[in-house]
Amino acid sequence: MSKLSTLDDYYQMLKKVKTYMEQTEGRKPYYPFFTYMPDIWDLQPWFSSVGLRRGVFIDANGKKFAPYVDPKAKVVWEWLAKLYREGLMDPTSFTGKTGDMRSKMWQSQDIVMDVDWAAWTGLYNNNARTAGTYPAKVNVVGLPGTKGPSGKYMLEQGGASLWAIPSNAKNPDEAFKIIEYMATKEGGLLLSAGIEGHDYNLKNGKIEYTEVGKAHAKDHGAPFPISKLFDLSVLGEMNPGVLESVAIGKRADVEVAPMGYANGELDARKYYDIMSKWMTECVMGKITAEAAMKGAENELRINKLID
Repeated sequence: MSKLSTLDDYYQMLKKVKTYMEQTEGRKPYYPFFTYMPDIWDLQPWFSSVGLRRGVFIDANGKKFAPYVDPKAKVVWEWLAKLYREGLMDPTSFTGKTGDMRSKMWQSQDIVMDVDWAAWTGLYNNNARTAGTYPAKVNVVGLPGTKGPSGKYMLEQGGASLWAIPSNAKNPDEAFKIIEYMATKEGGLLLSAGIEGHDYNLKNGKIEYTEVGKAHAKDHGAPFPISKLFDLSVLGEMNPGVLESVAIGKRADVEVAPMGYANGELDARKYYDIMSKWMTECVMGKITAEAAMKGAENELRINKLID
C-alpha cells in the first residue's frame, strides 16, 4: 500500500480488489471506491497528481481562478470517469451522504477506499474492534494520495467549526462562556473522552474508559482536540491507526493547506453546486471532461466566482 503514488497505481489496486471481491468472495457487483460528489469532496488527493487544489484562488494580477477547471485537471476528471465506467466507483457517490460512505467503509465493507478526516482511520478501526472484526477483517490505514509534479503530496486541510452567536440571542454572555469552555482542557475532554462517570472514570490521574466510553471511541464532537496546548496523552491509548494517519500530514513530502476561498470572498456553496453539477455529468460519462470543464468555467464566470 505504501507504494501507491500515481493515479494508475490506485486504479490498478482498485481493479485487483474488485476482481478479488467478485470472483473469490462472490460479492457482485462490488464497487471499491466512494467519493462524495455533491460537494466534490474530497478529491484533493487525486488532483495532487497534477499539482492543483480545490476552490478559487487569486493570481499575481489579482484575477480569480479555479484550478479544477484548468486544462491540467482534465486527466484527473477522465480518471474518475474511468473508475465509474469500469465499476470501480460506487454509484451512490452521486446521491449518498458522507454517513453512507462511512457505513459502507467499516460496517459492511462495501468499499475499501474513501477520503476522510485522519480521525476516521481510528474511528473505523475502533468500530471494527468493537464489532470483533479488527484487525483480522478490518484494518484501515491512512494514505497520502498521489504525488504531484513537484514531488509533494498535496492534501487539503479540513475546515474548522465556526461558532456564532446570533445578534438577537437572549443571553449572549452565557453563550460566549460556552464557546470559551470548549477551548479549555475540560472542554477538550468533553468533546473527546466524553462525560466523567459515564464515558470514563479517573483513577490515579489516568482515564479509564467505561464500556460506553469505549463504544463512543473518544468521539463526542472531536476525537482529539486540535489545540496544540492539549496533552493528548491524557486520553490514553488513541484509536488504532489514527496517529499514523495524522503523522502523514507532518511529513516533509506532504503539503497540507485549505481549499481556496478567494481571500474570503468565495460563495463556497455556489462553487460546490456549479462544479458538482457539471463534473458529475463528466464522471458519469454523459459529456466529455473538456465539455464539463468548459461548462463549469463559464458558469463560474457568469456568477462572478472567477474572472
